[in-house]
Amino acid sequence: MVSSSIPSRRREQGARTRDRVLEVATDLMARHGYSGTSISAISKASGVMPASIYWHFESKEGLLAAVIERAADAWFAGVTEAMAEADAAEAAGAPPFGALSFVFQEQPEFYRVLLLISLERREDDAATREVVRRIRERCRSLMAHRLDDSVPLADAGLRRQVCERLTDFGMVLFDGSFLAHQIDPADPETLVRSFEQIAWGMNLAKQALMEEVTARAAGGEEAAG
Repeated sequence: MVSSSIPSRRREQGARTRDRVLEVATDLMARHGYSGTSISAISKASGVMPASIYWHFESKEGLLAAVIERAADAWFAGVTEAMAEADAAEAAGAPPFGALSFVFQEQPEFYRVLLLISLERREDDAATREVVRRIRERCRSLMAHRLDDSVPLADAGLRRQVCERLTDFGMVLFDGSFLAHQIDPADPETLVRSFEQIAWGMNLAKQALMEEVTARAAGGEEAAG
């Protein structure tokens, strides 16, 4: 009975050690970037020996991939919850900026790390680049799903064209706005105005794209006739 409990305790201790390293690595990478965060710094901050860190993650690149994967699910869950709260706020007449507030103010660390890694990643680090690509695609899919409901076009093909291009624009606008806020953090009132500008820009782009694809489709029908 005693001997059978030893492996269980070791697994629990190993899991706690792994979680501790991931928490510390996430915090350090958010503040200093991937290149500016060494295994020795993670070891010092976490109290875990470098050999143990390498045993759990094999390499710094393996640790980085684990940091991203671990944080992604929790972050996306938070974004989804914030979107639901924003829908309820909009129905009650309040500004529907809950998801933006979550990313920009409440939980900016994950997206900041993701952008830093995207800029710093080395060409030979294929595993990390693939993790980042998958998470960016999840962001894009989430945005596309939200935009699809907001495009009032009955034709599914035309709506898809608008959504795809609007999502591309939205990702650029979102990334740029987030980066600007990281460089020069705004007070809450100024940040709300930034959110309003994002919404304004997206609405203008949506209207322009709808007019473009509709006109193109009408021109094609006339040519065919």
